[in-house]
Amino acid sequence: MKIKLPMLRILVFCALVTQCAPPPTRQITPAFYYWQTALQIDASERQYLDQLGCNKLYIKILDVGKDPANGAIVPLSRLIVSDTAGLSGQQCIPVIFITNAVFKGISEAQTDTLVAHILAATRDVVQRLPDLSAGQGGGALQFDCDWTQTTRAAYFDFLRKIKTALPAGTVSATIRLHQYKFPEQTGVPPVDRGMLMFYNTGDIDNPGAENSIFQPADARKYLIGAPAEYPLPLDLALPVFSWALVYRDAALWKIIPDLPPAELRDTVRFQALSSDRFLIRTGTFVAGHYLRPGDRLRIETISPELLREAAQLAATAHLAKDATVAFFYLDTTALRRFPVQHLQNVCASLVLPVSPK
Repeated sequence: MKIKLPMLRILVFCALVTQCAPPPTRQITPAFYYWQTALQIDASERQYLDQLGCNKLYIKILDVGKDPANGAIVPLSRLIVSDTAGLSGQQCIPVIFITNAVFKGISEAQTDTLVAHILAATRDVVQRLPDLSAGQGGGALQFDCDWTQTTRAAYFDFLRKIKTALPAGTVSATIRLHQYKFPEQTGVPPVDRGMLMFYNTGDIDNPGAENSIFQPADARKYLIGAPAEYPLPLDLALPVFSWALVYRDAALWKIIPDLPPAELRDTVRFQALSSDRFLIRTGTFVAGHYLRPGDRLRIETISPELLREAAQLAATAHLAKDATVAFFYLDTTALRRFPVQHLQNVCASLVLPVSPK
């Protein structure tokens, strides 16, 4: 069939307009996780948040796990509210961390009790924090649990009950990279939004592994072959933390957050094996933990360059058009490592969706 000249011109014009049209953009909202046990935003942290234009905090209020003695589901830690002055004007979203073990063999009655306890704990925090008002917090809750095939049904049932109890609230759940790539196998949480955790890509239990917080090659494996669209609108969590991993008898024994580098210069206690690995030479206390001779340390850090690379890869994921980019987590050590301008550039690099390579 021949196409008439006027129609051909229209088709050519439409093709040119399509090619010249700017790509769709995302609306990026910067945020931070607050993962400390005591809530207190100091003046320098508040100044940093203001300069970044960050008005959103995900605050961990509760850790839930199992008592090793009797298997009872118990709170492992609760947020200590020290000072709320630094929260003025912030949208604060309570986060509850639940170990995967909680949902192994959990009964219907235990699930109902867990839901009731979590809602009560959340109300208690909201009442003590005037800045977590209904207008600012919006009744939002986030749950952090690395569920598995064996716990999926119980965890998802728990989330449905939370949703029923909070019909006007926004419930979100963290999504690991393997859950992002294989939603048909792992399932999709019955919540309003997901938070894609773009870190912890390596093998933390392996003493010989490289940086387990983030390795570009590891993260790329989860993006290649992932579905074109994830069933939930996705926000993004990026790492800005560091830690020291303590290995005893070739097994991971302890995680020490933000070990001061100056301590490692003590050659009486620490023998440098490389730039990021150390051998304990003599028994010593570090951050309240007693390390024995022969214990080994691996220091893992996210540099500004590595964070930029993580953001470039994350831009290829199926993030929401109105994505929050939450940096994990807020503390003065991380803020010294990352100038405000650097995090602003990271957020800007995520505005344009990028097709996976």
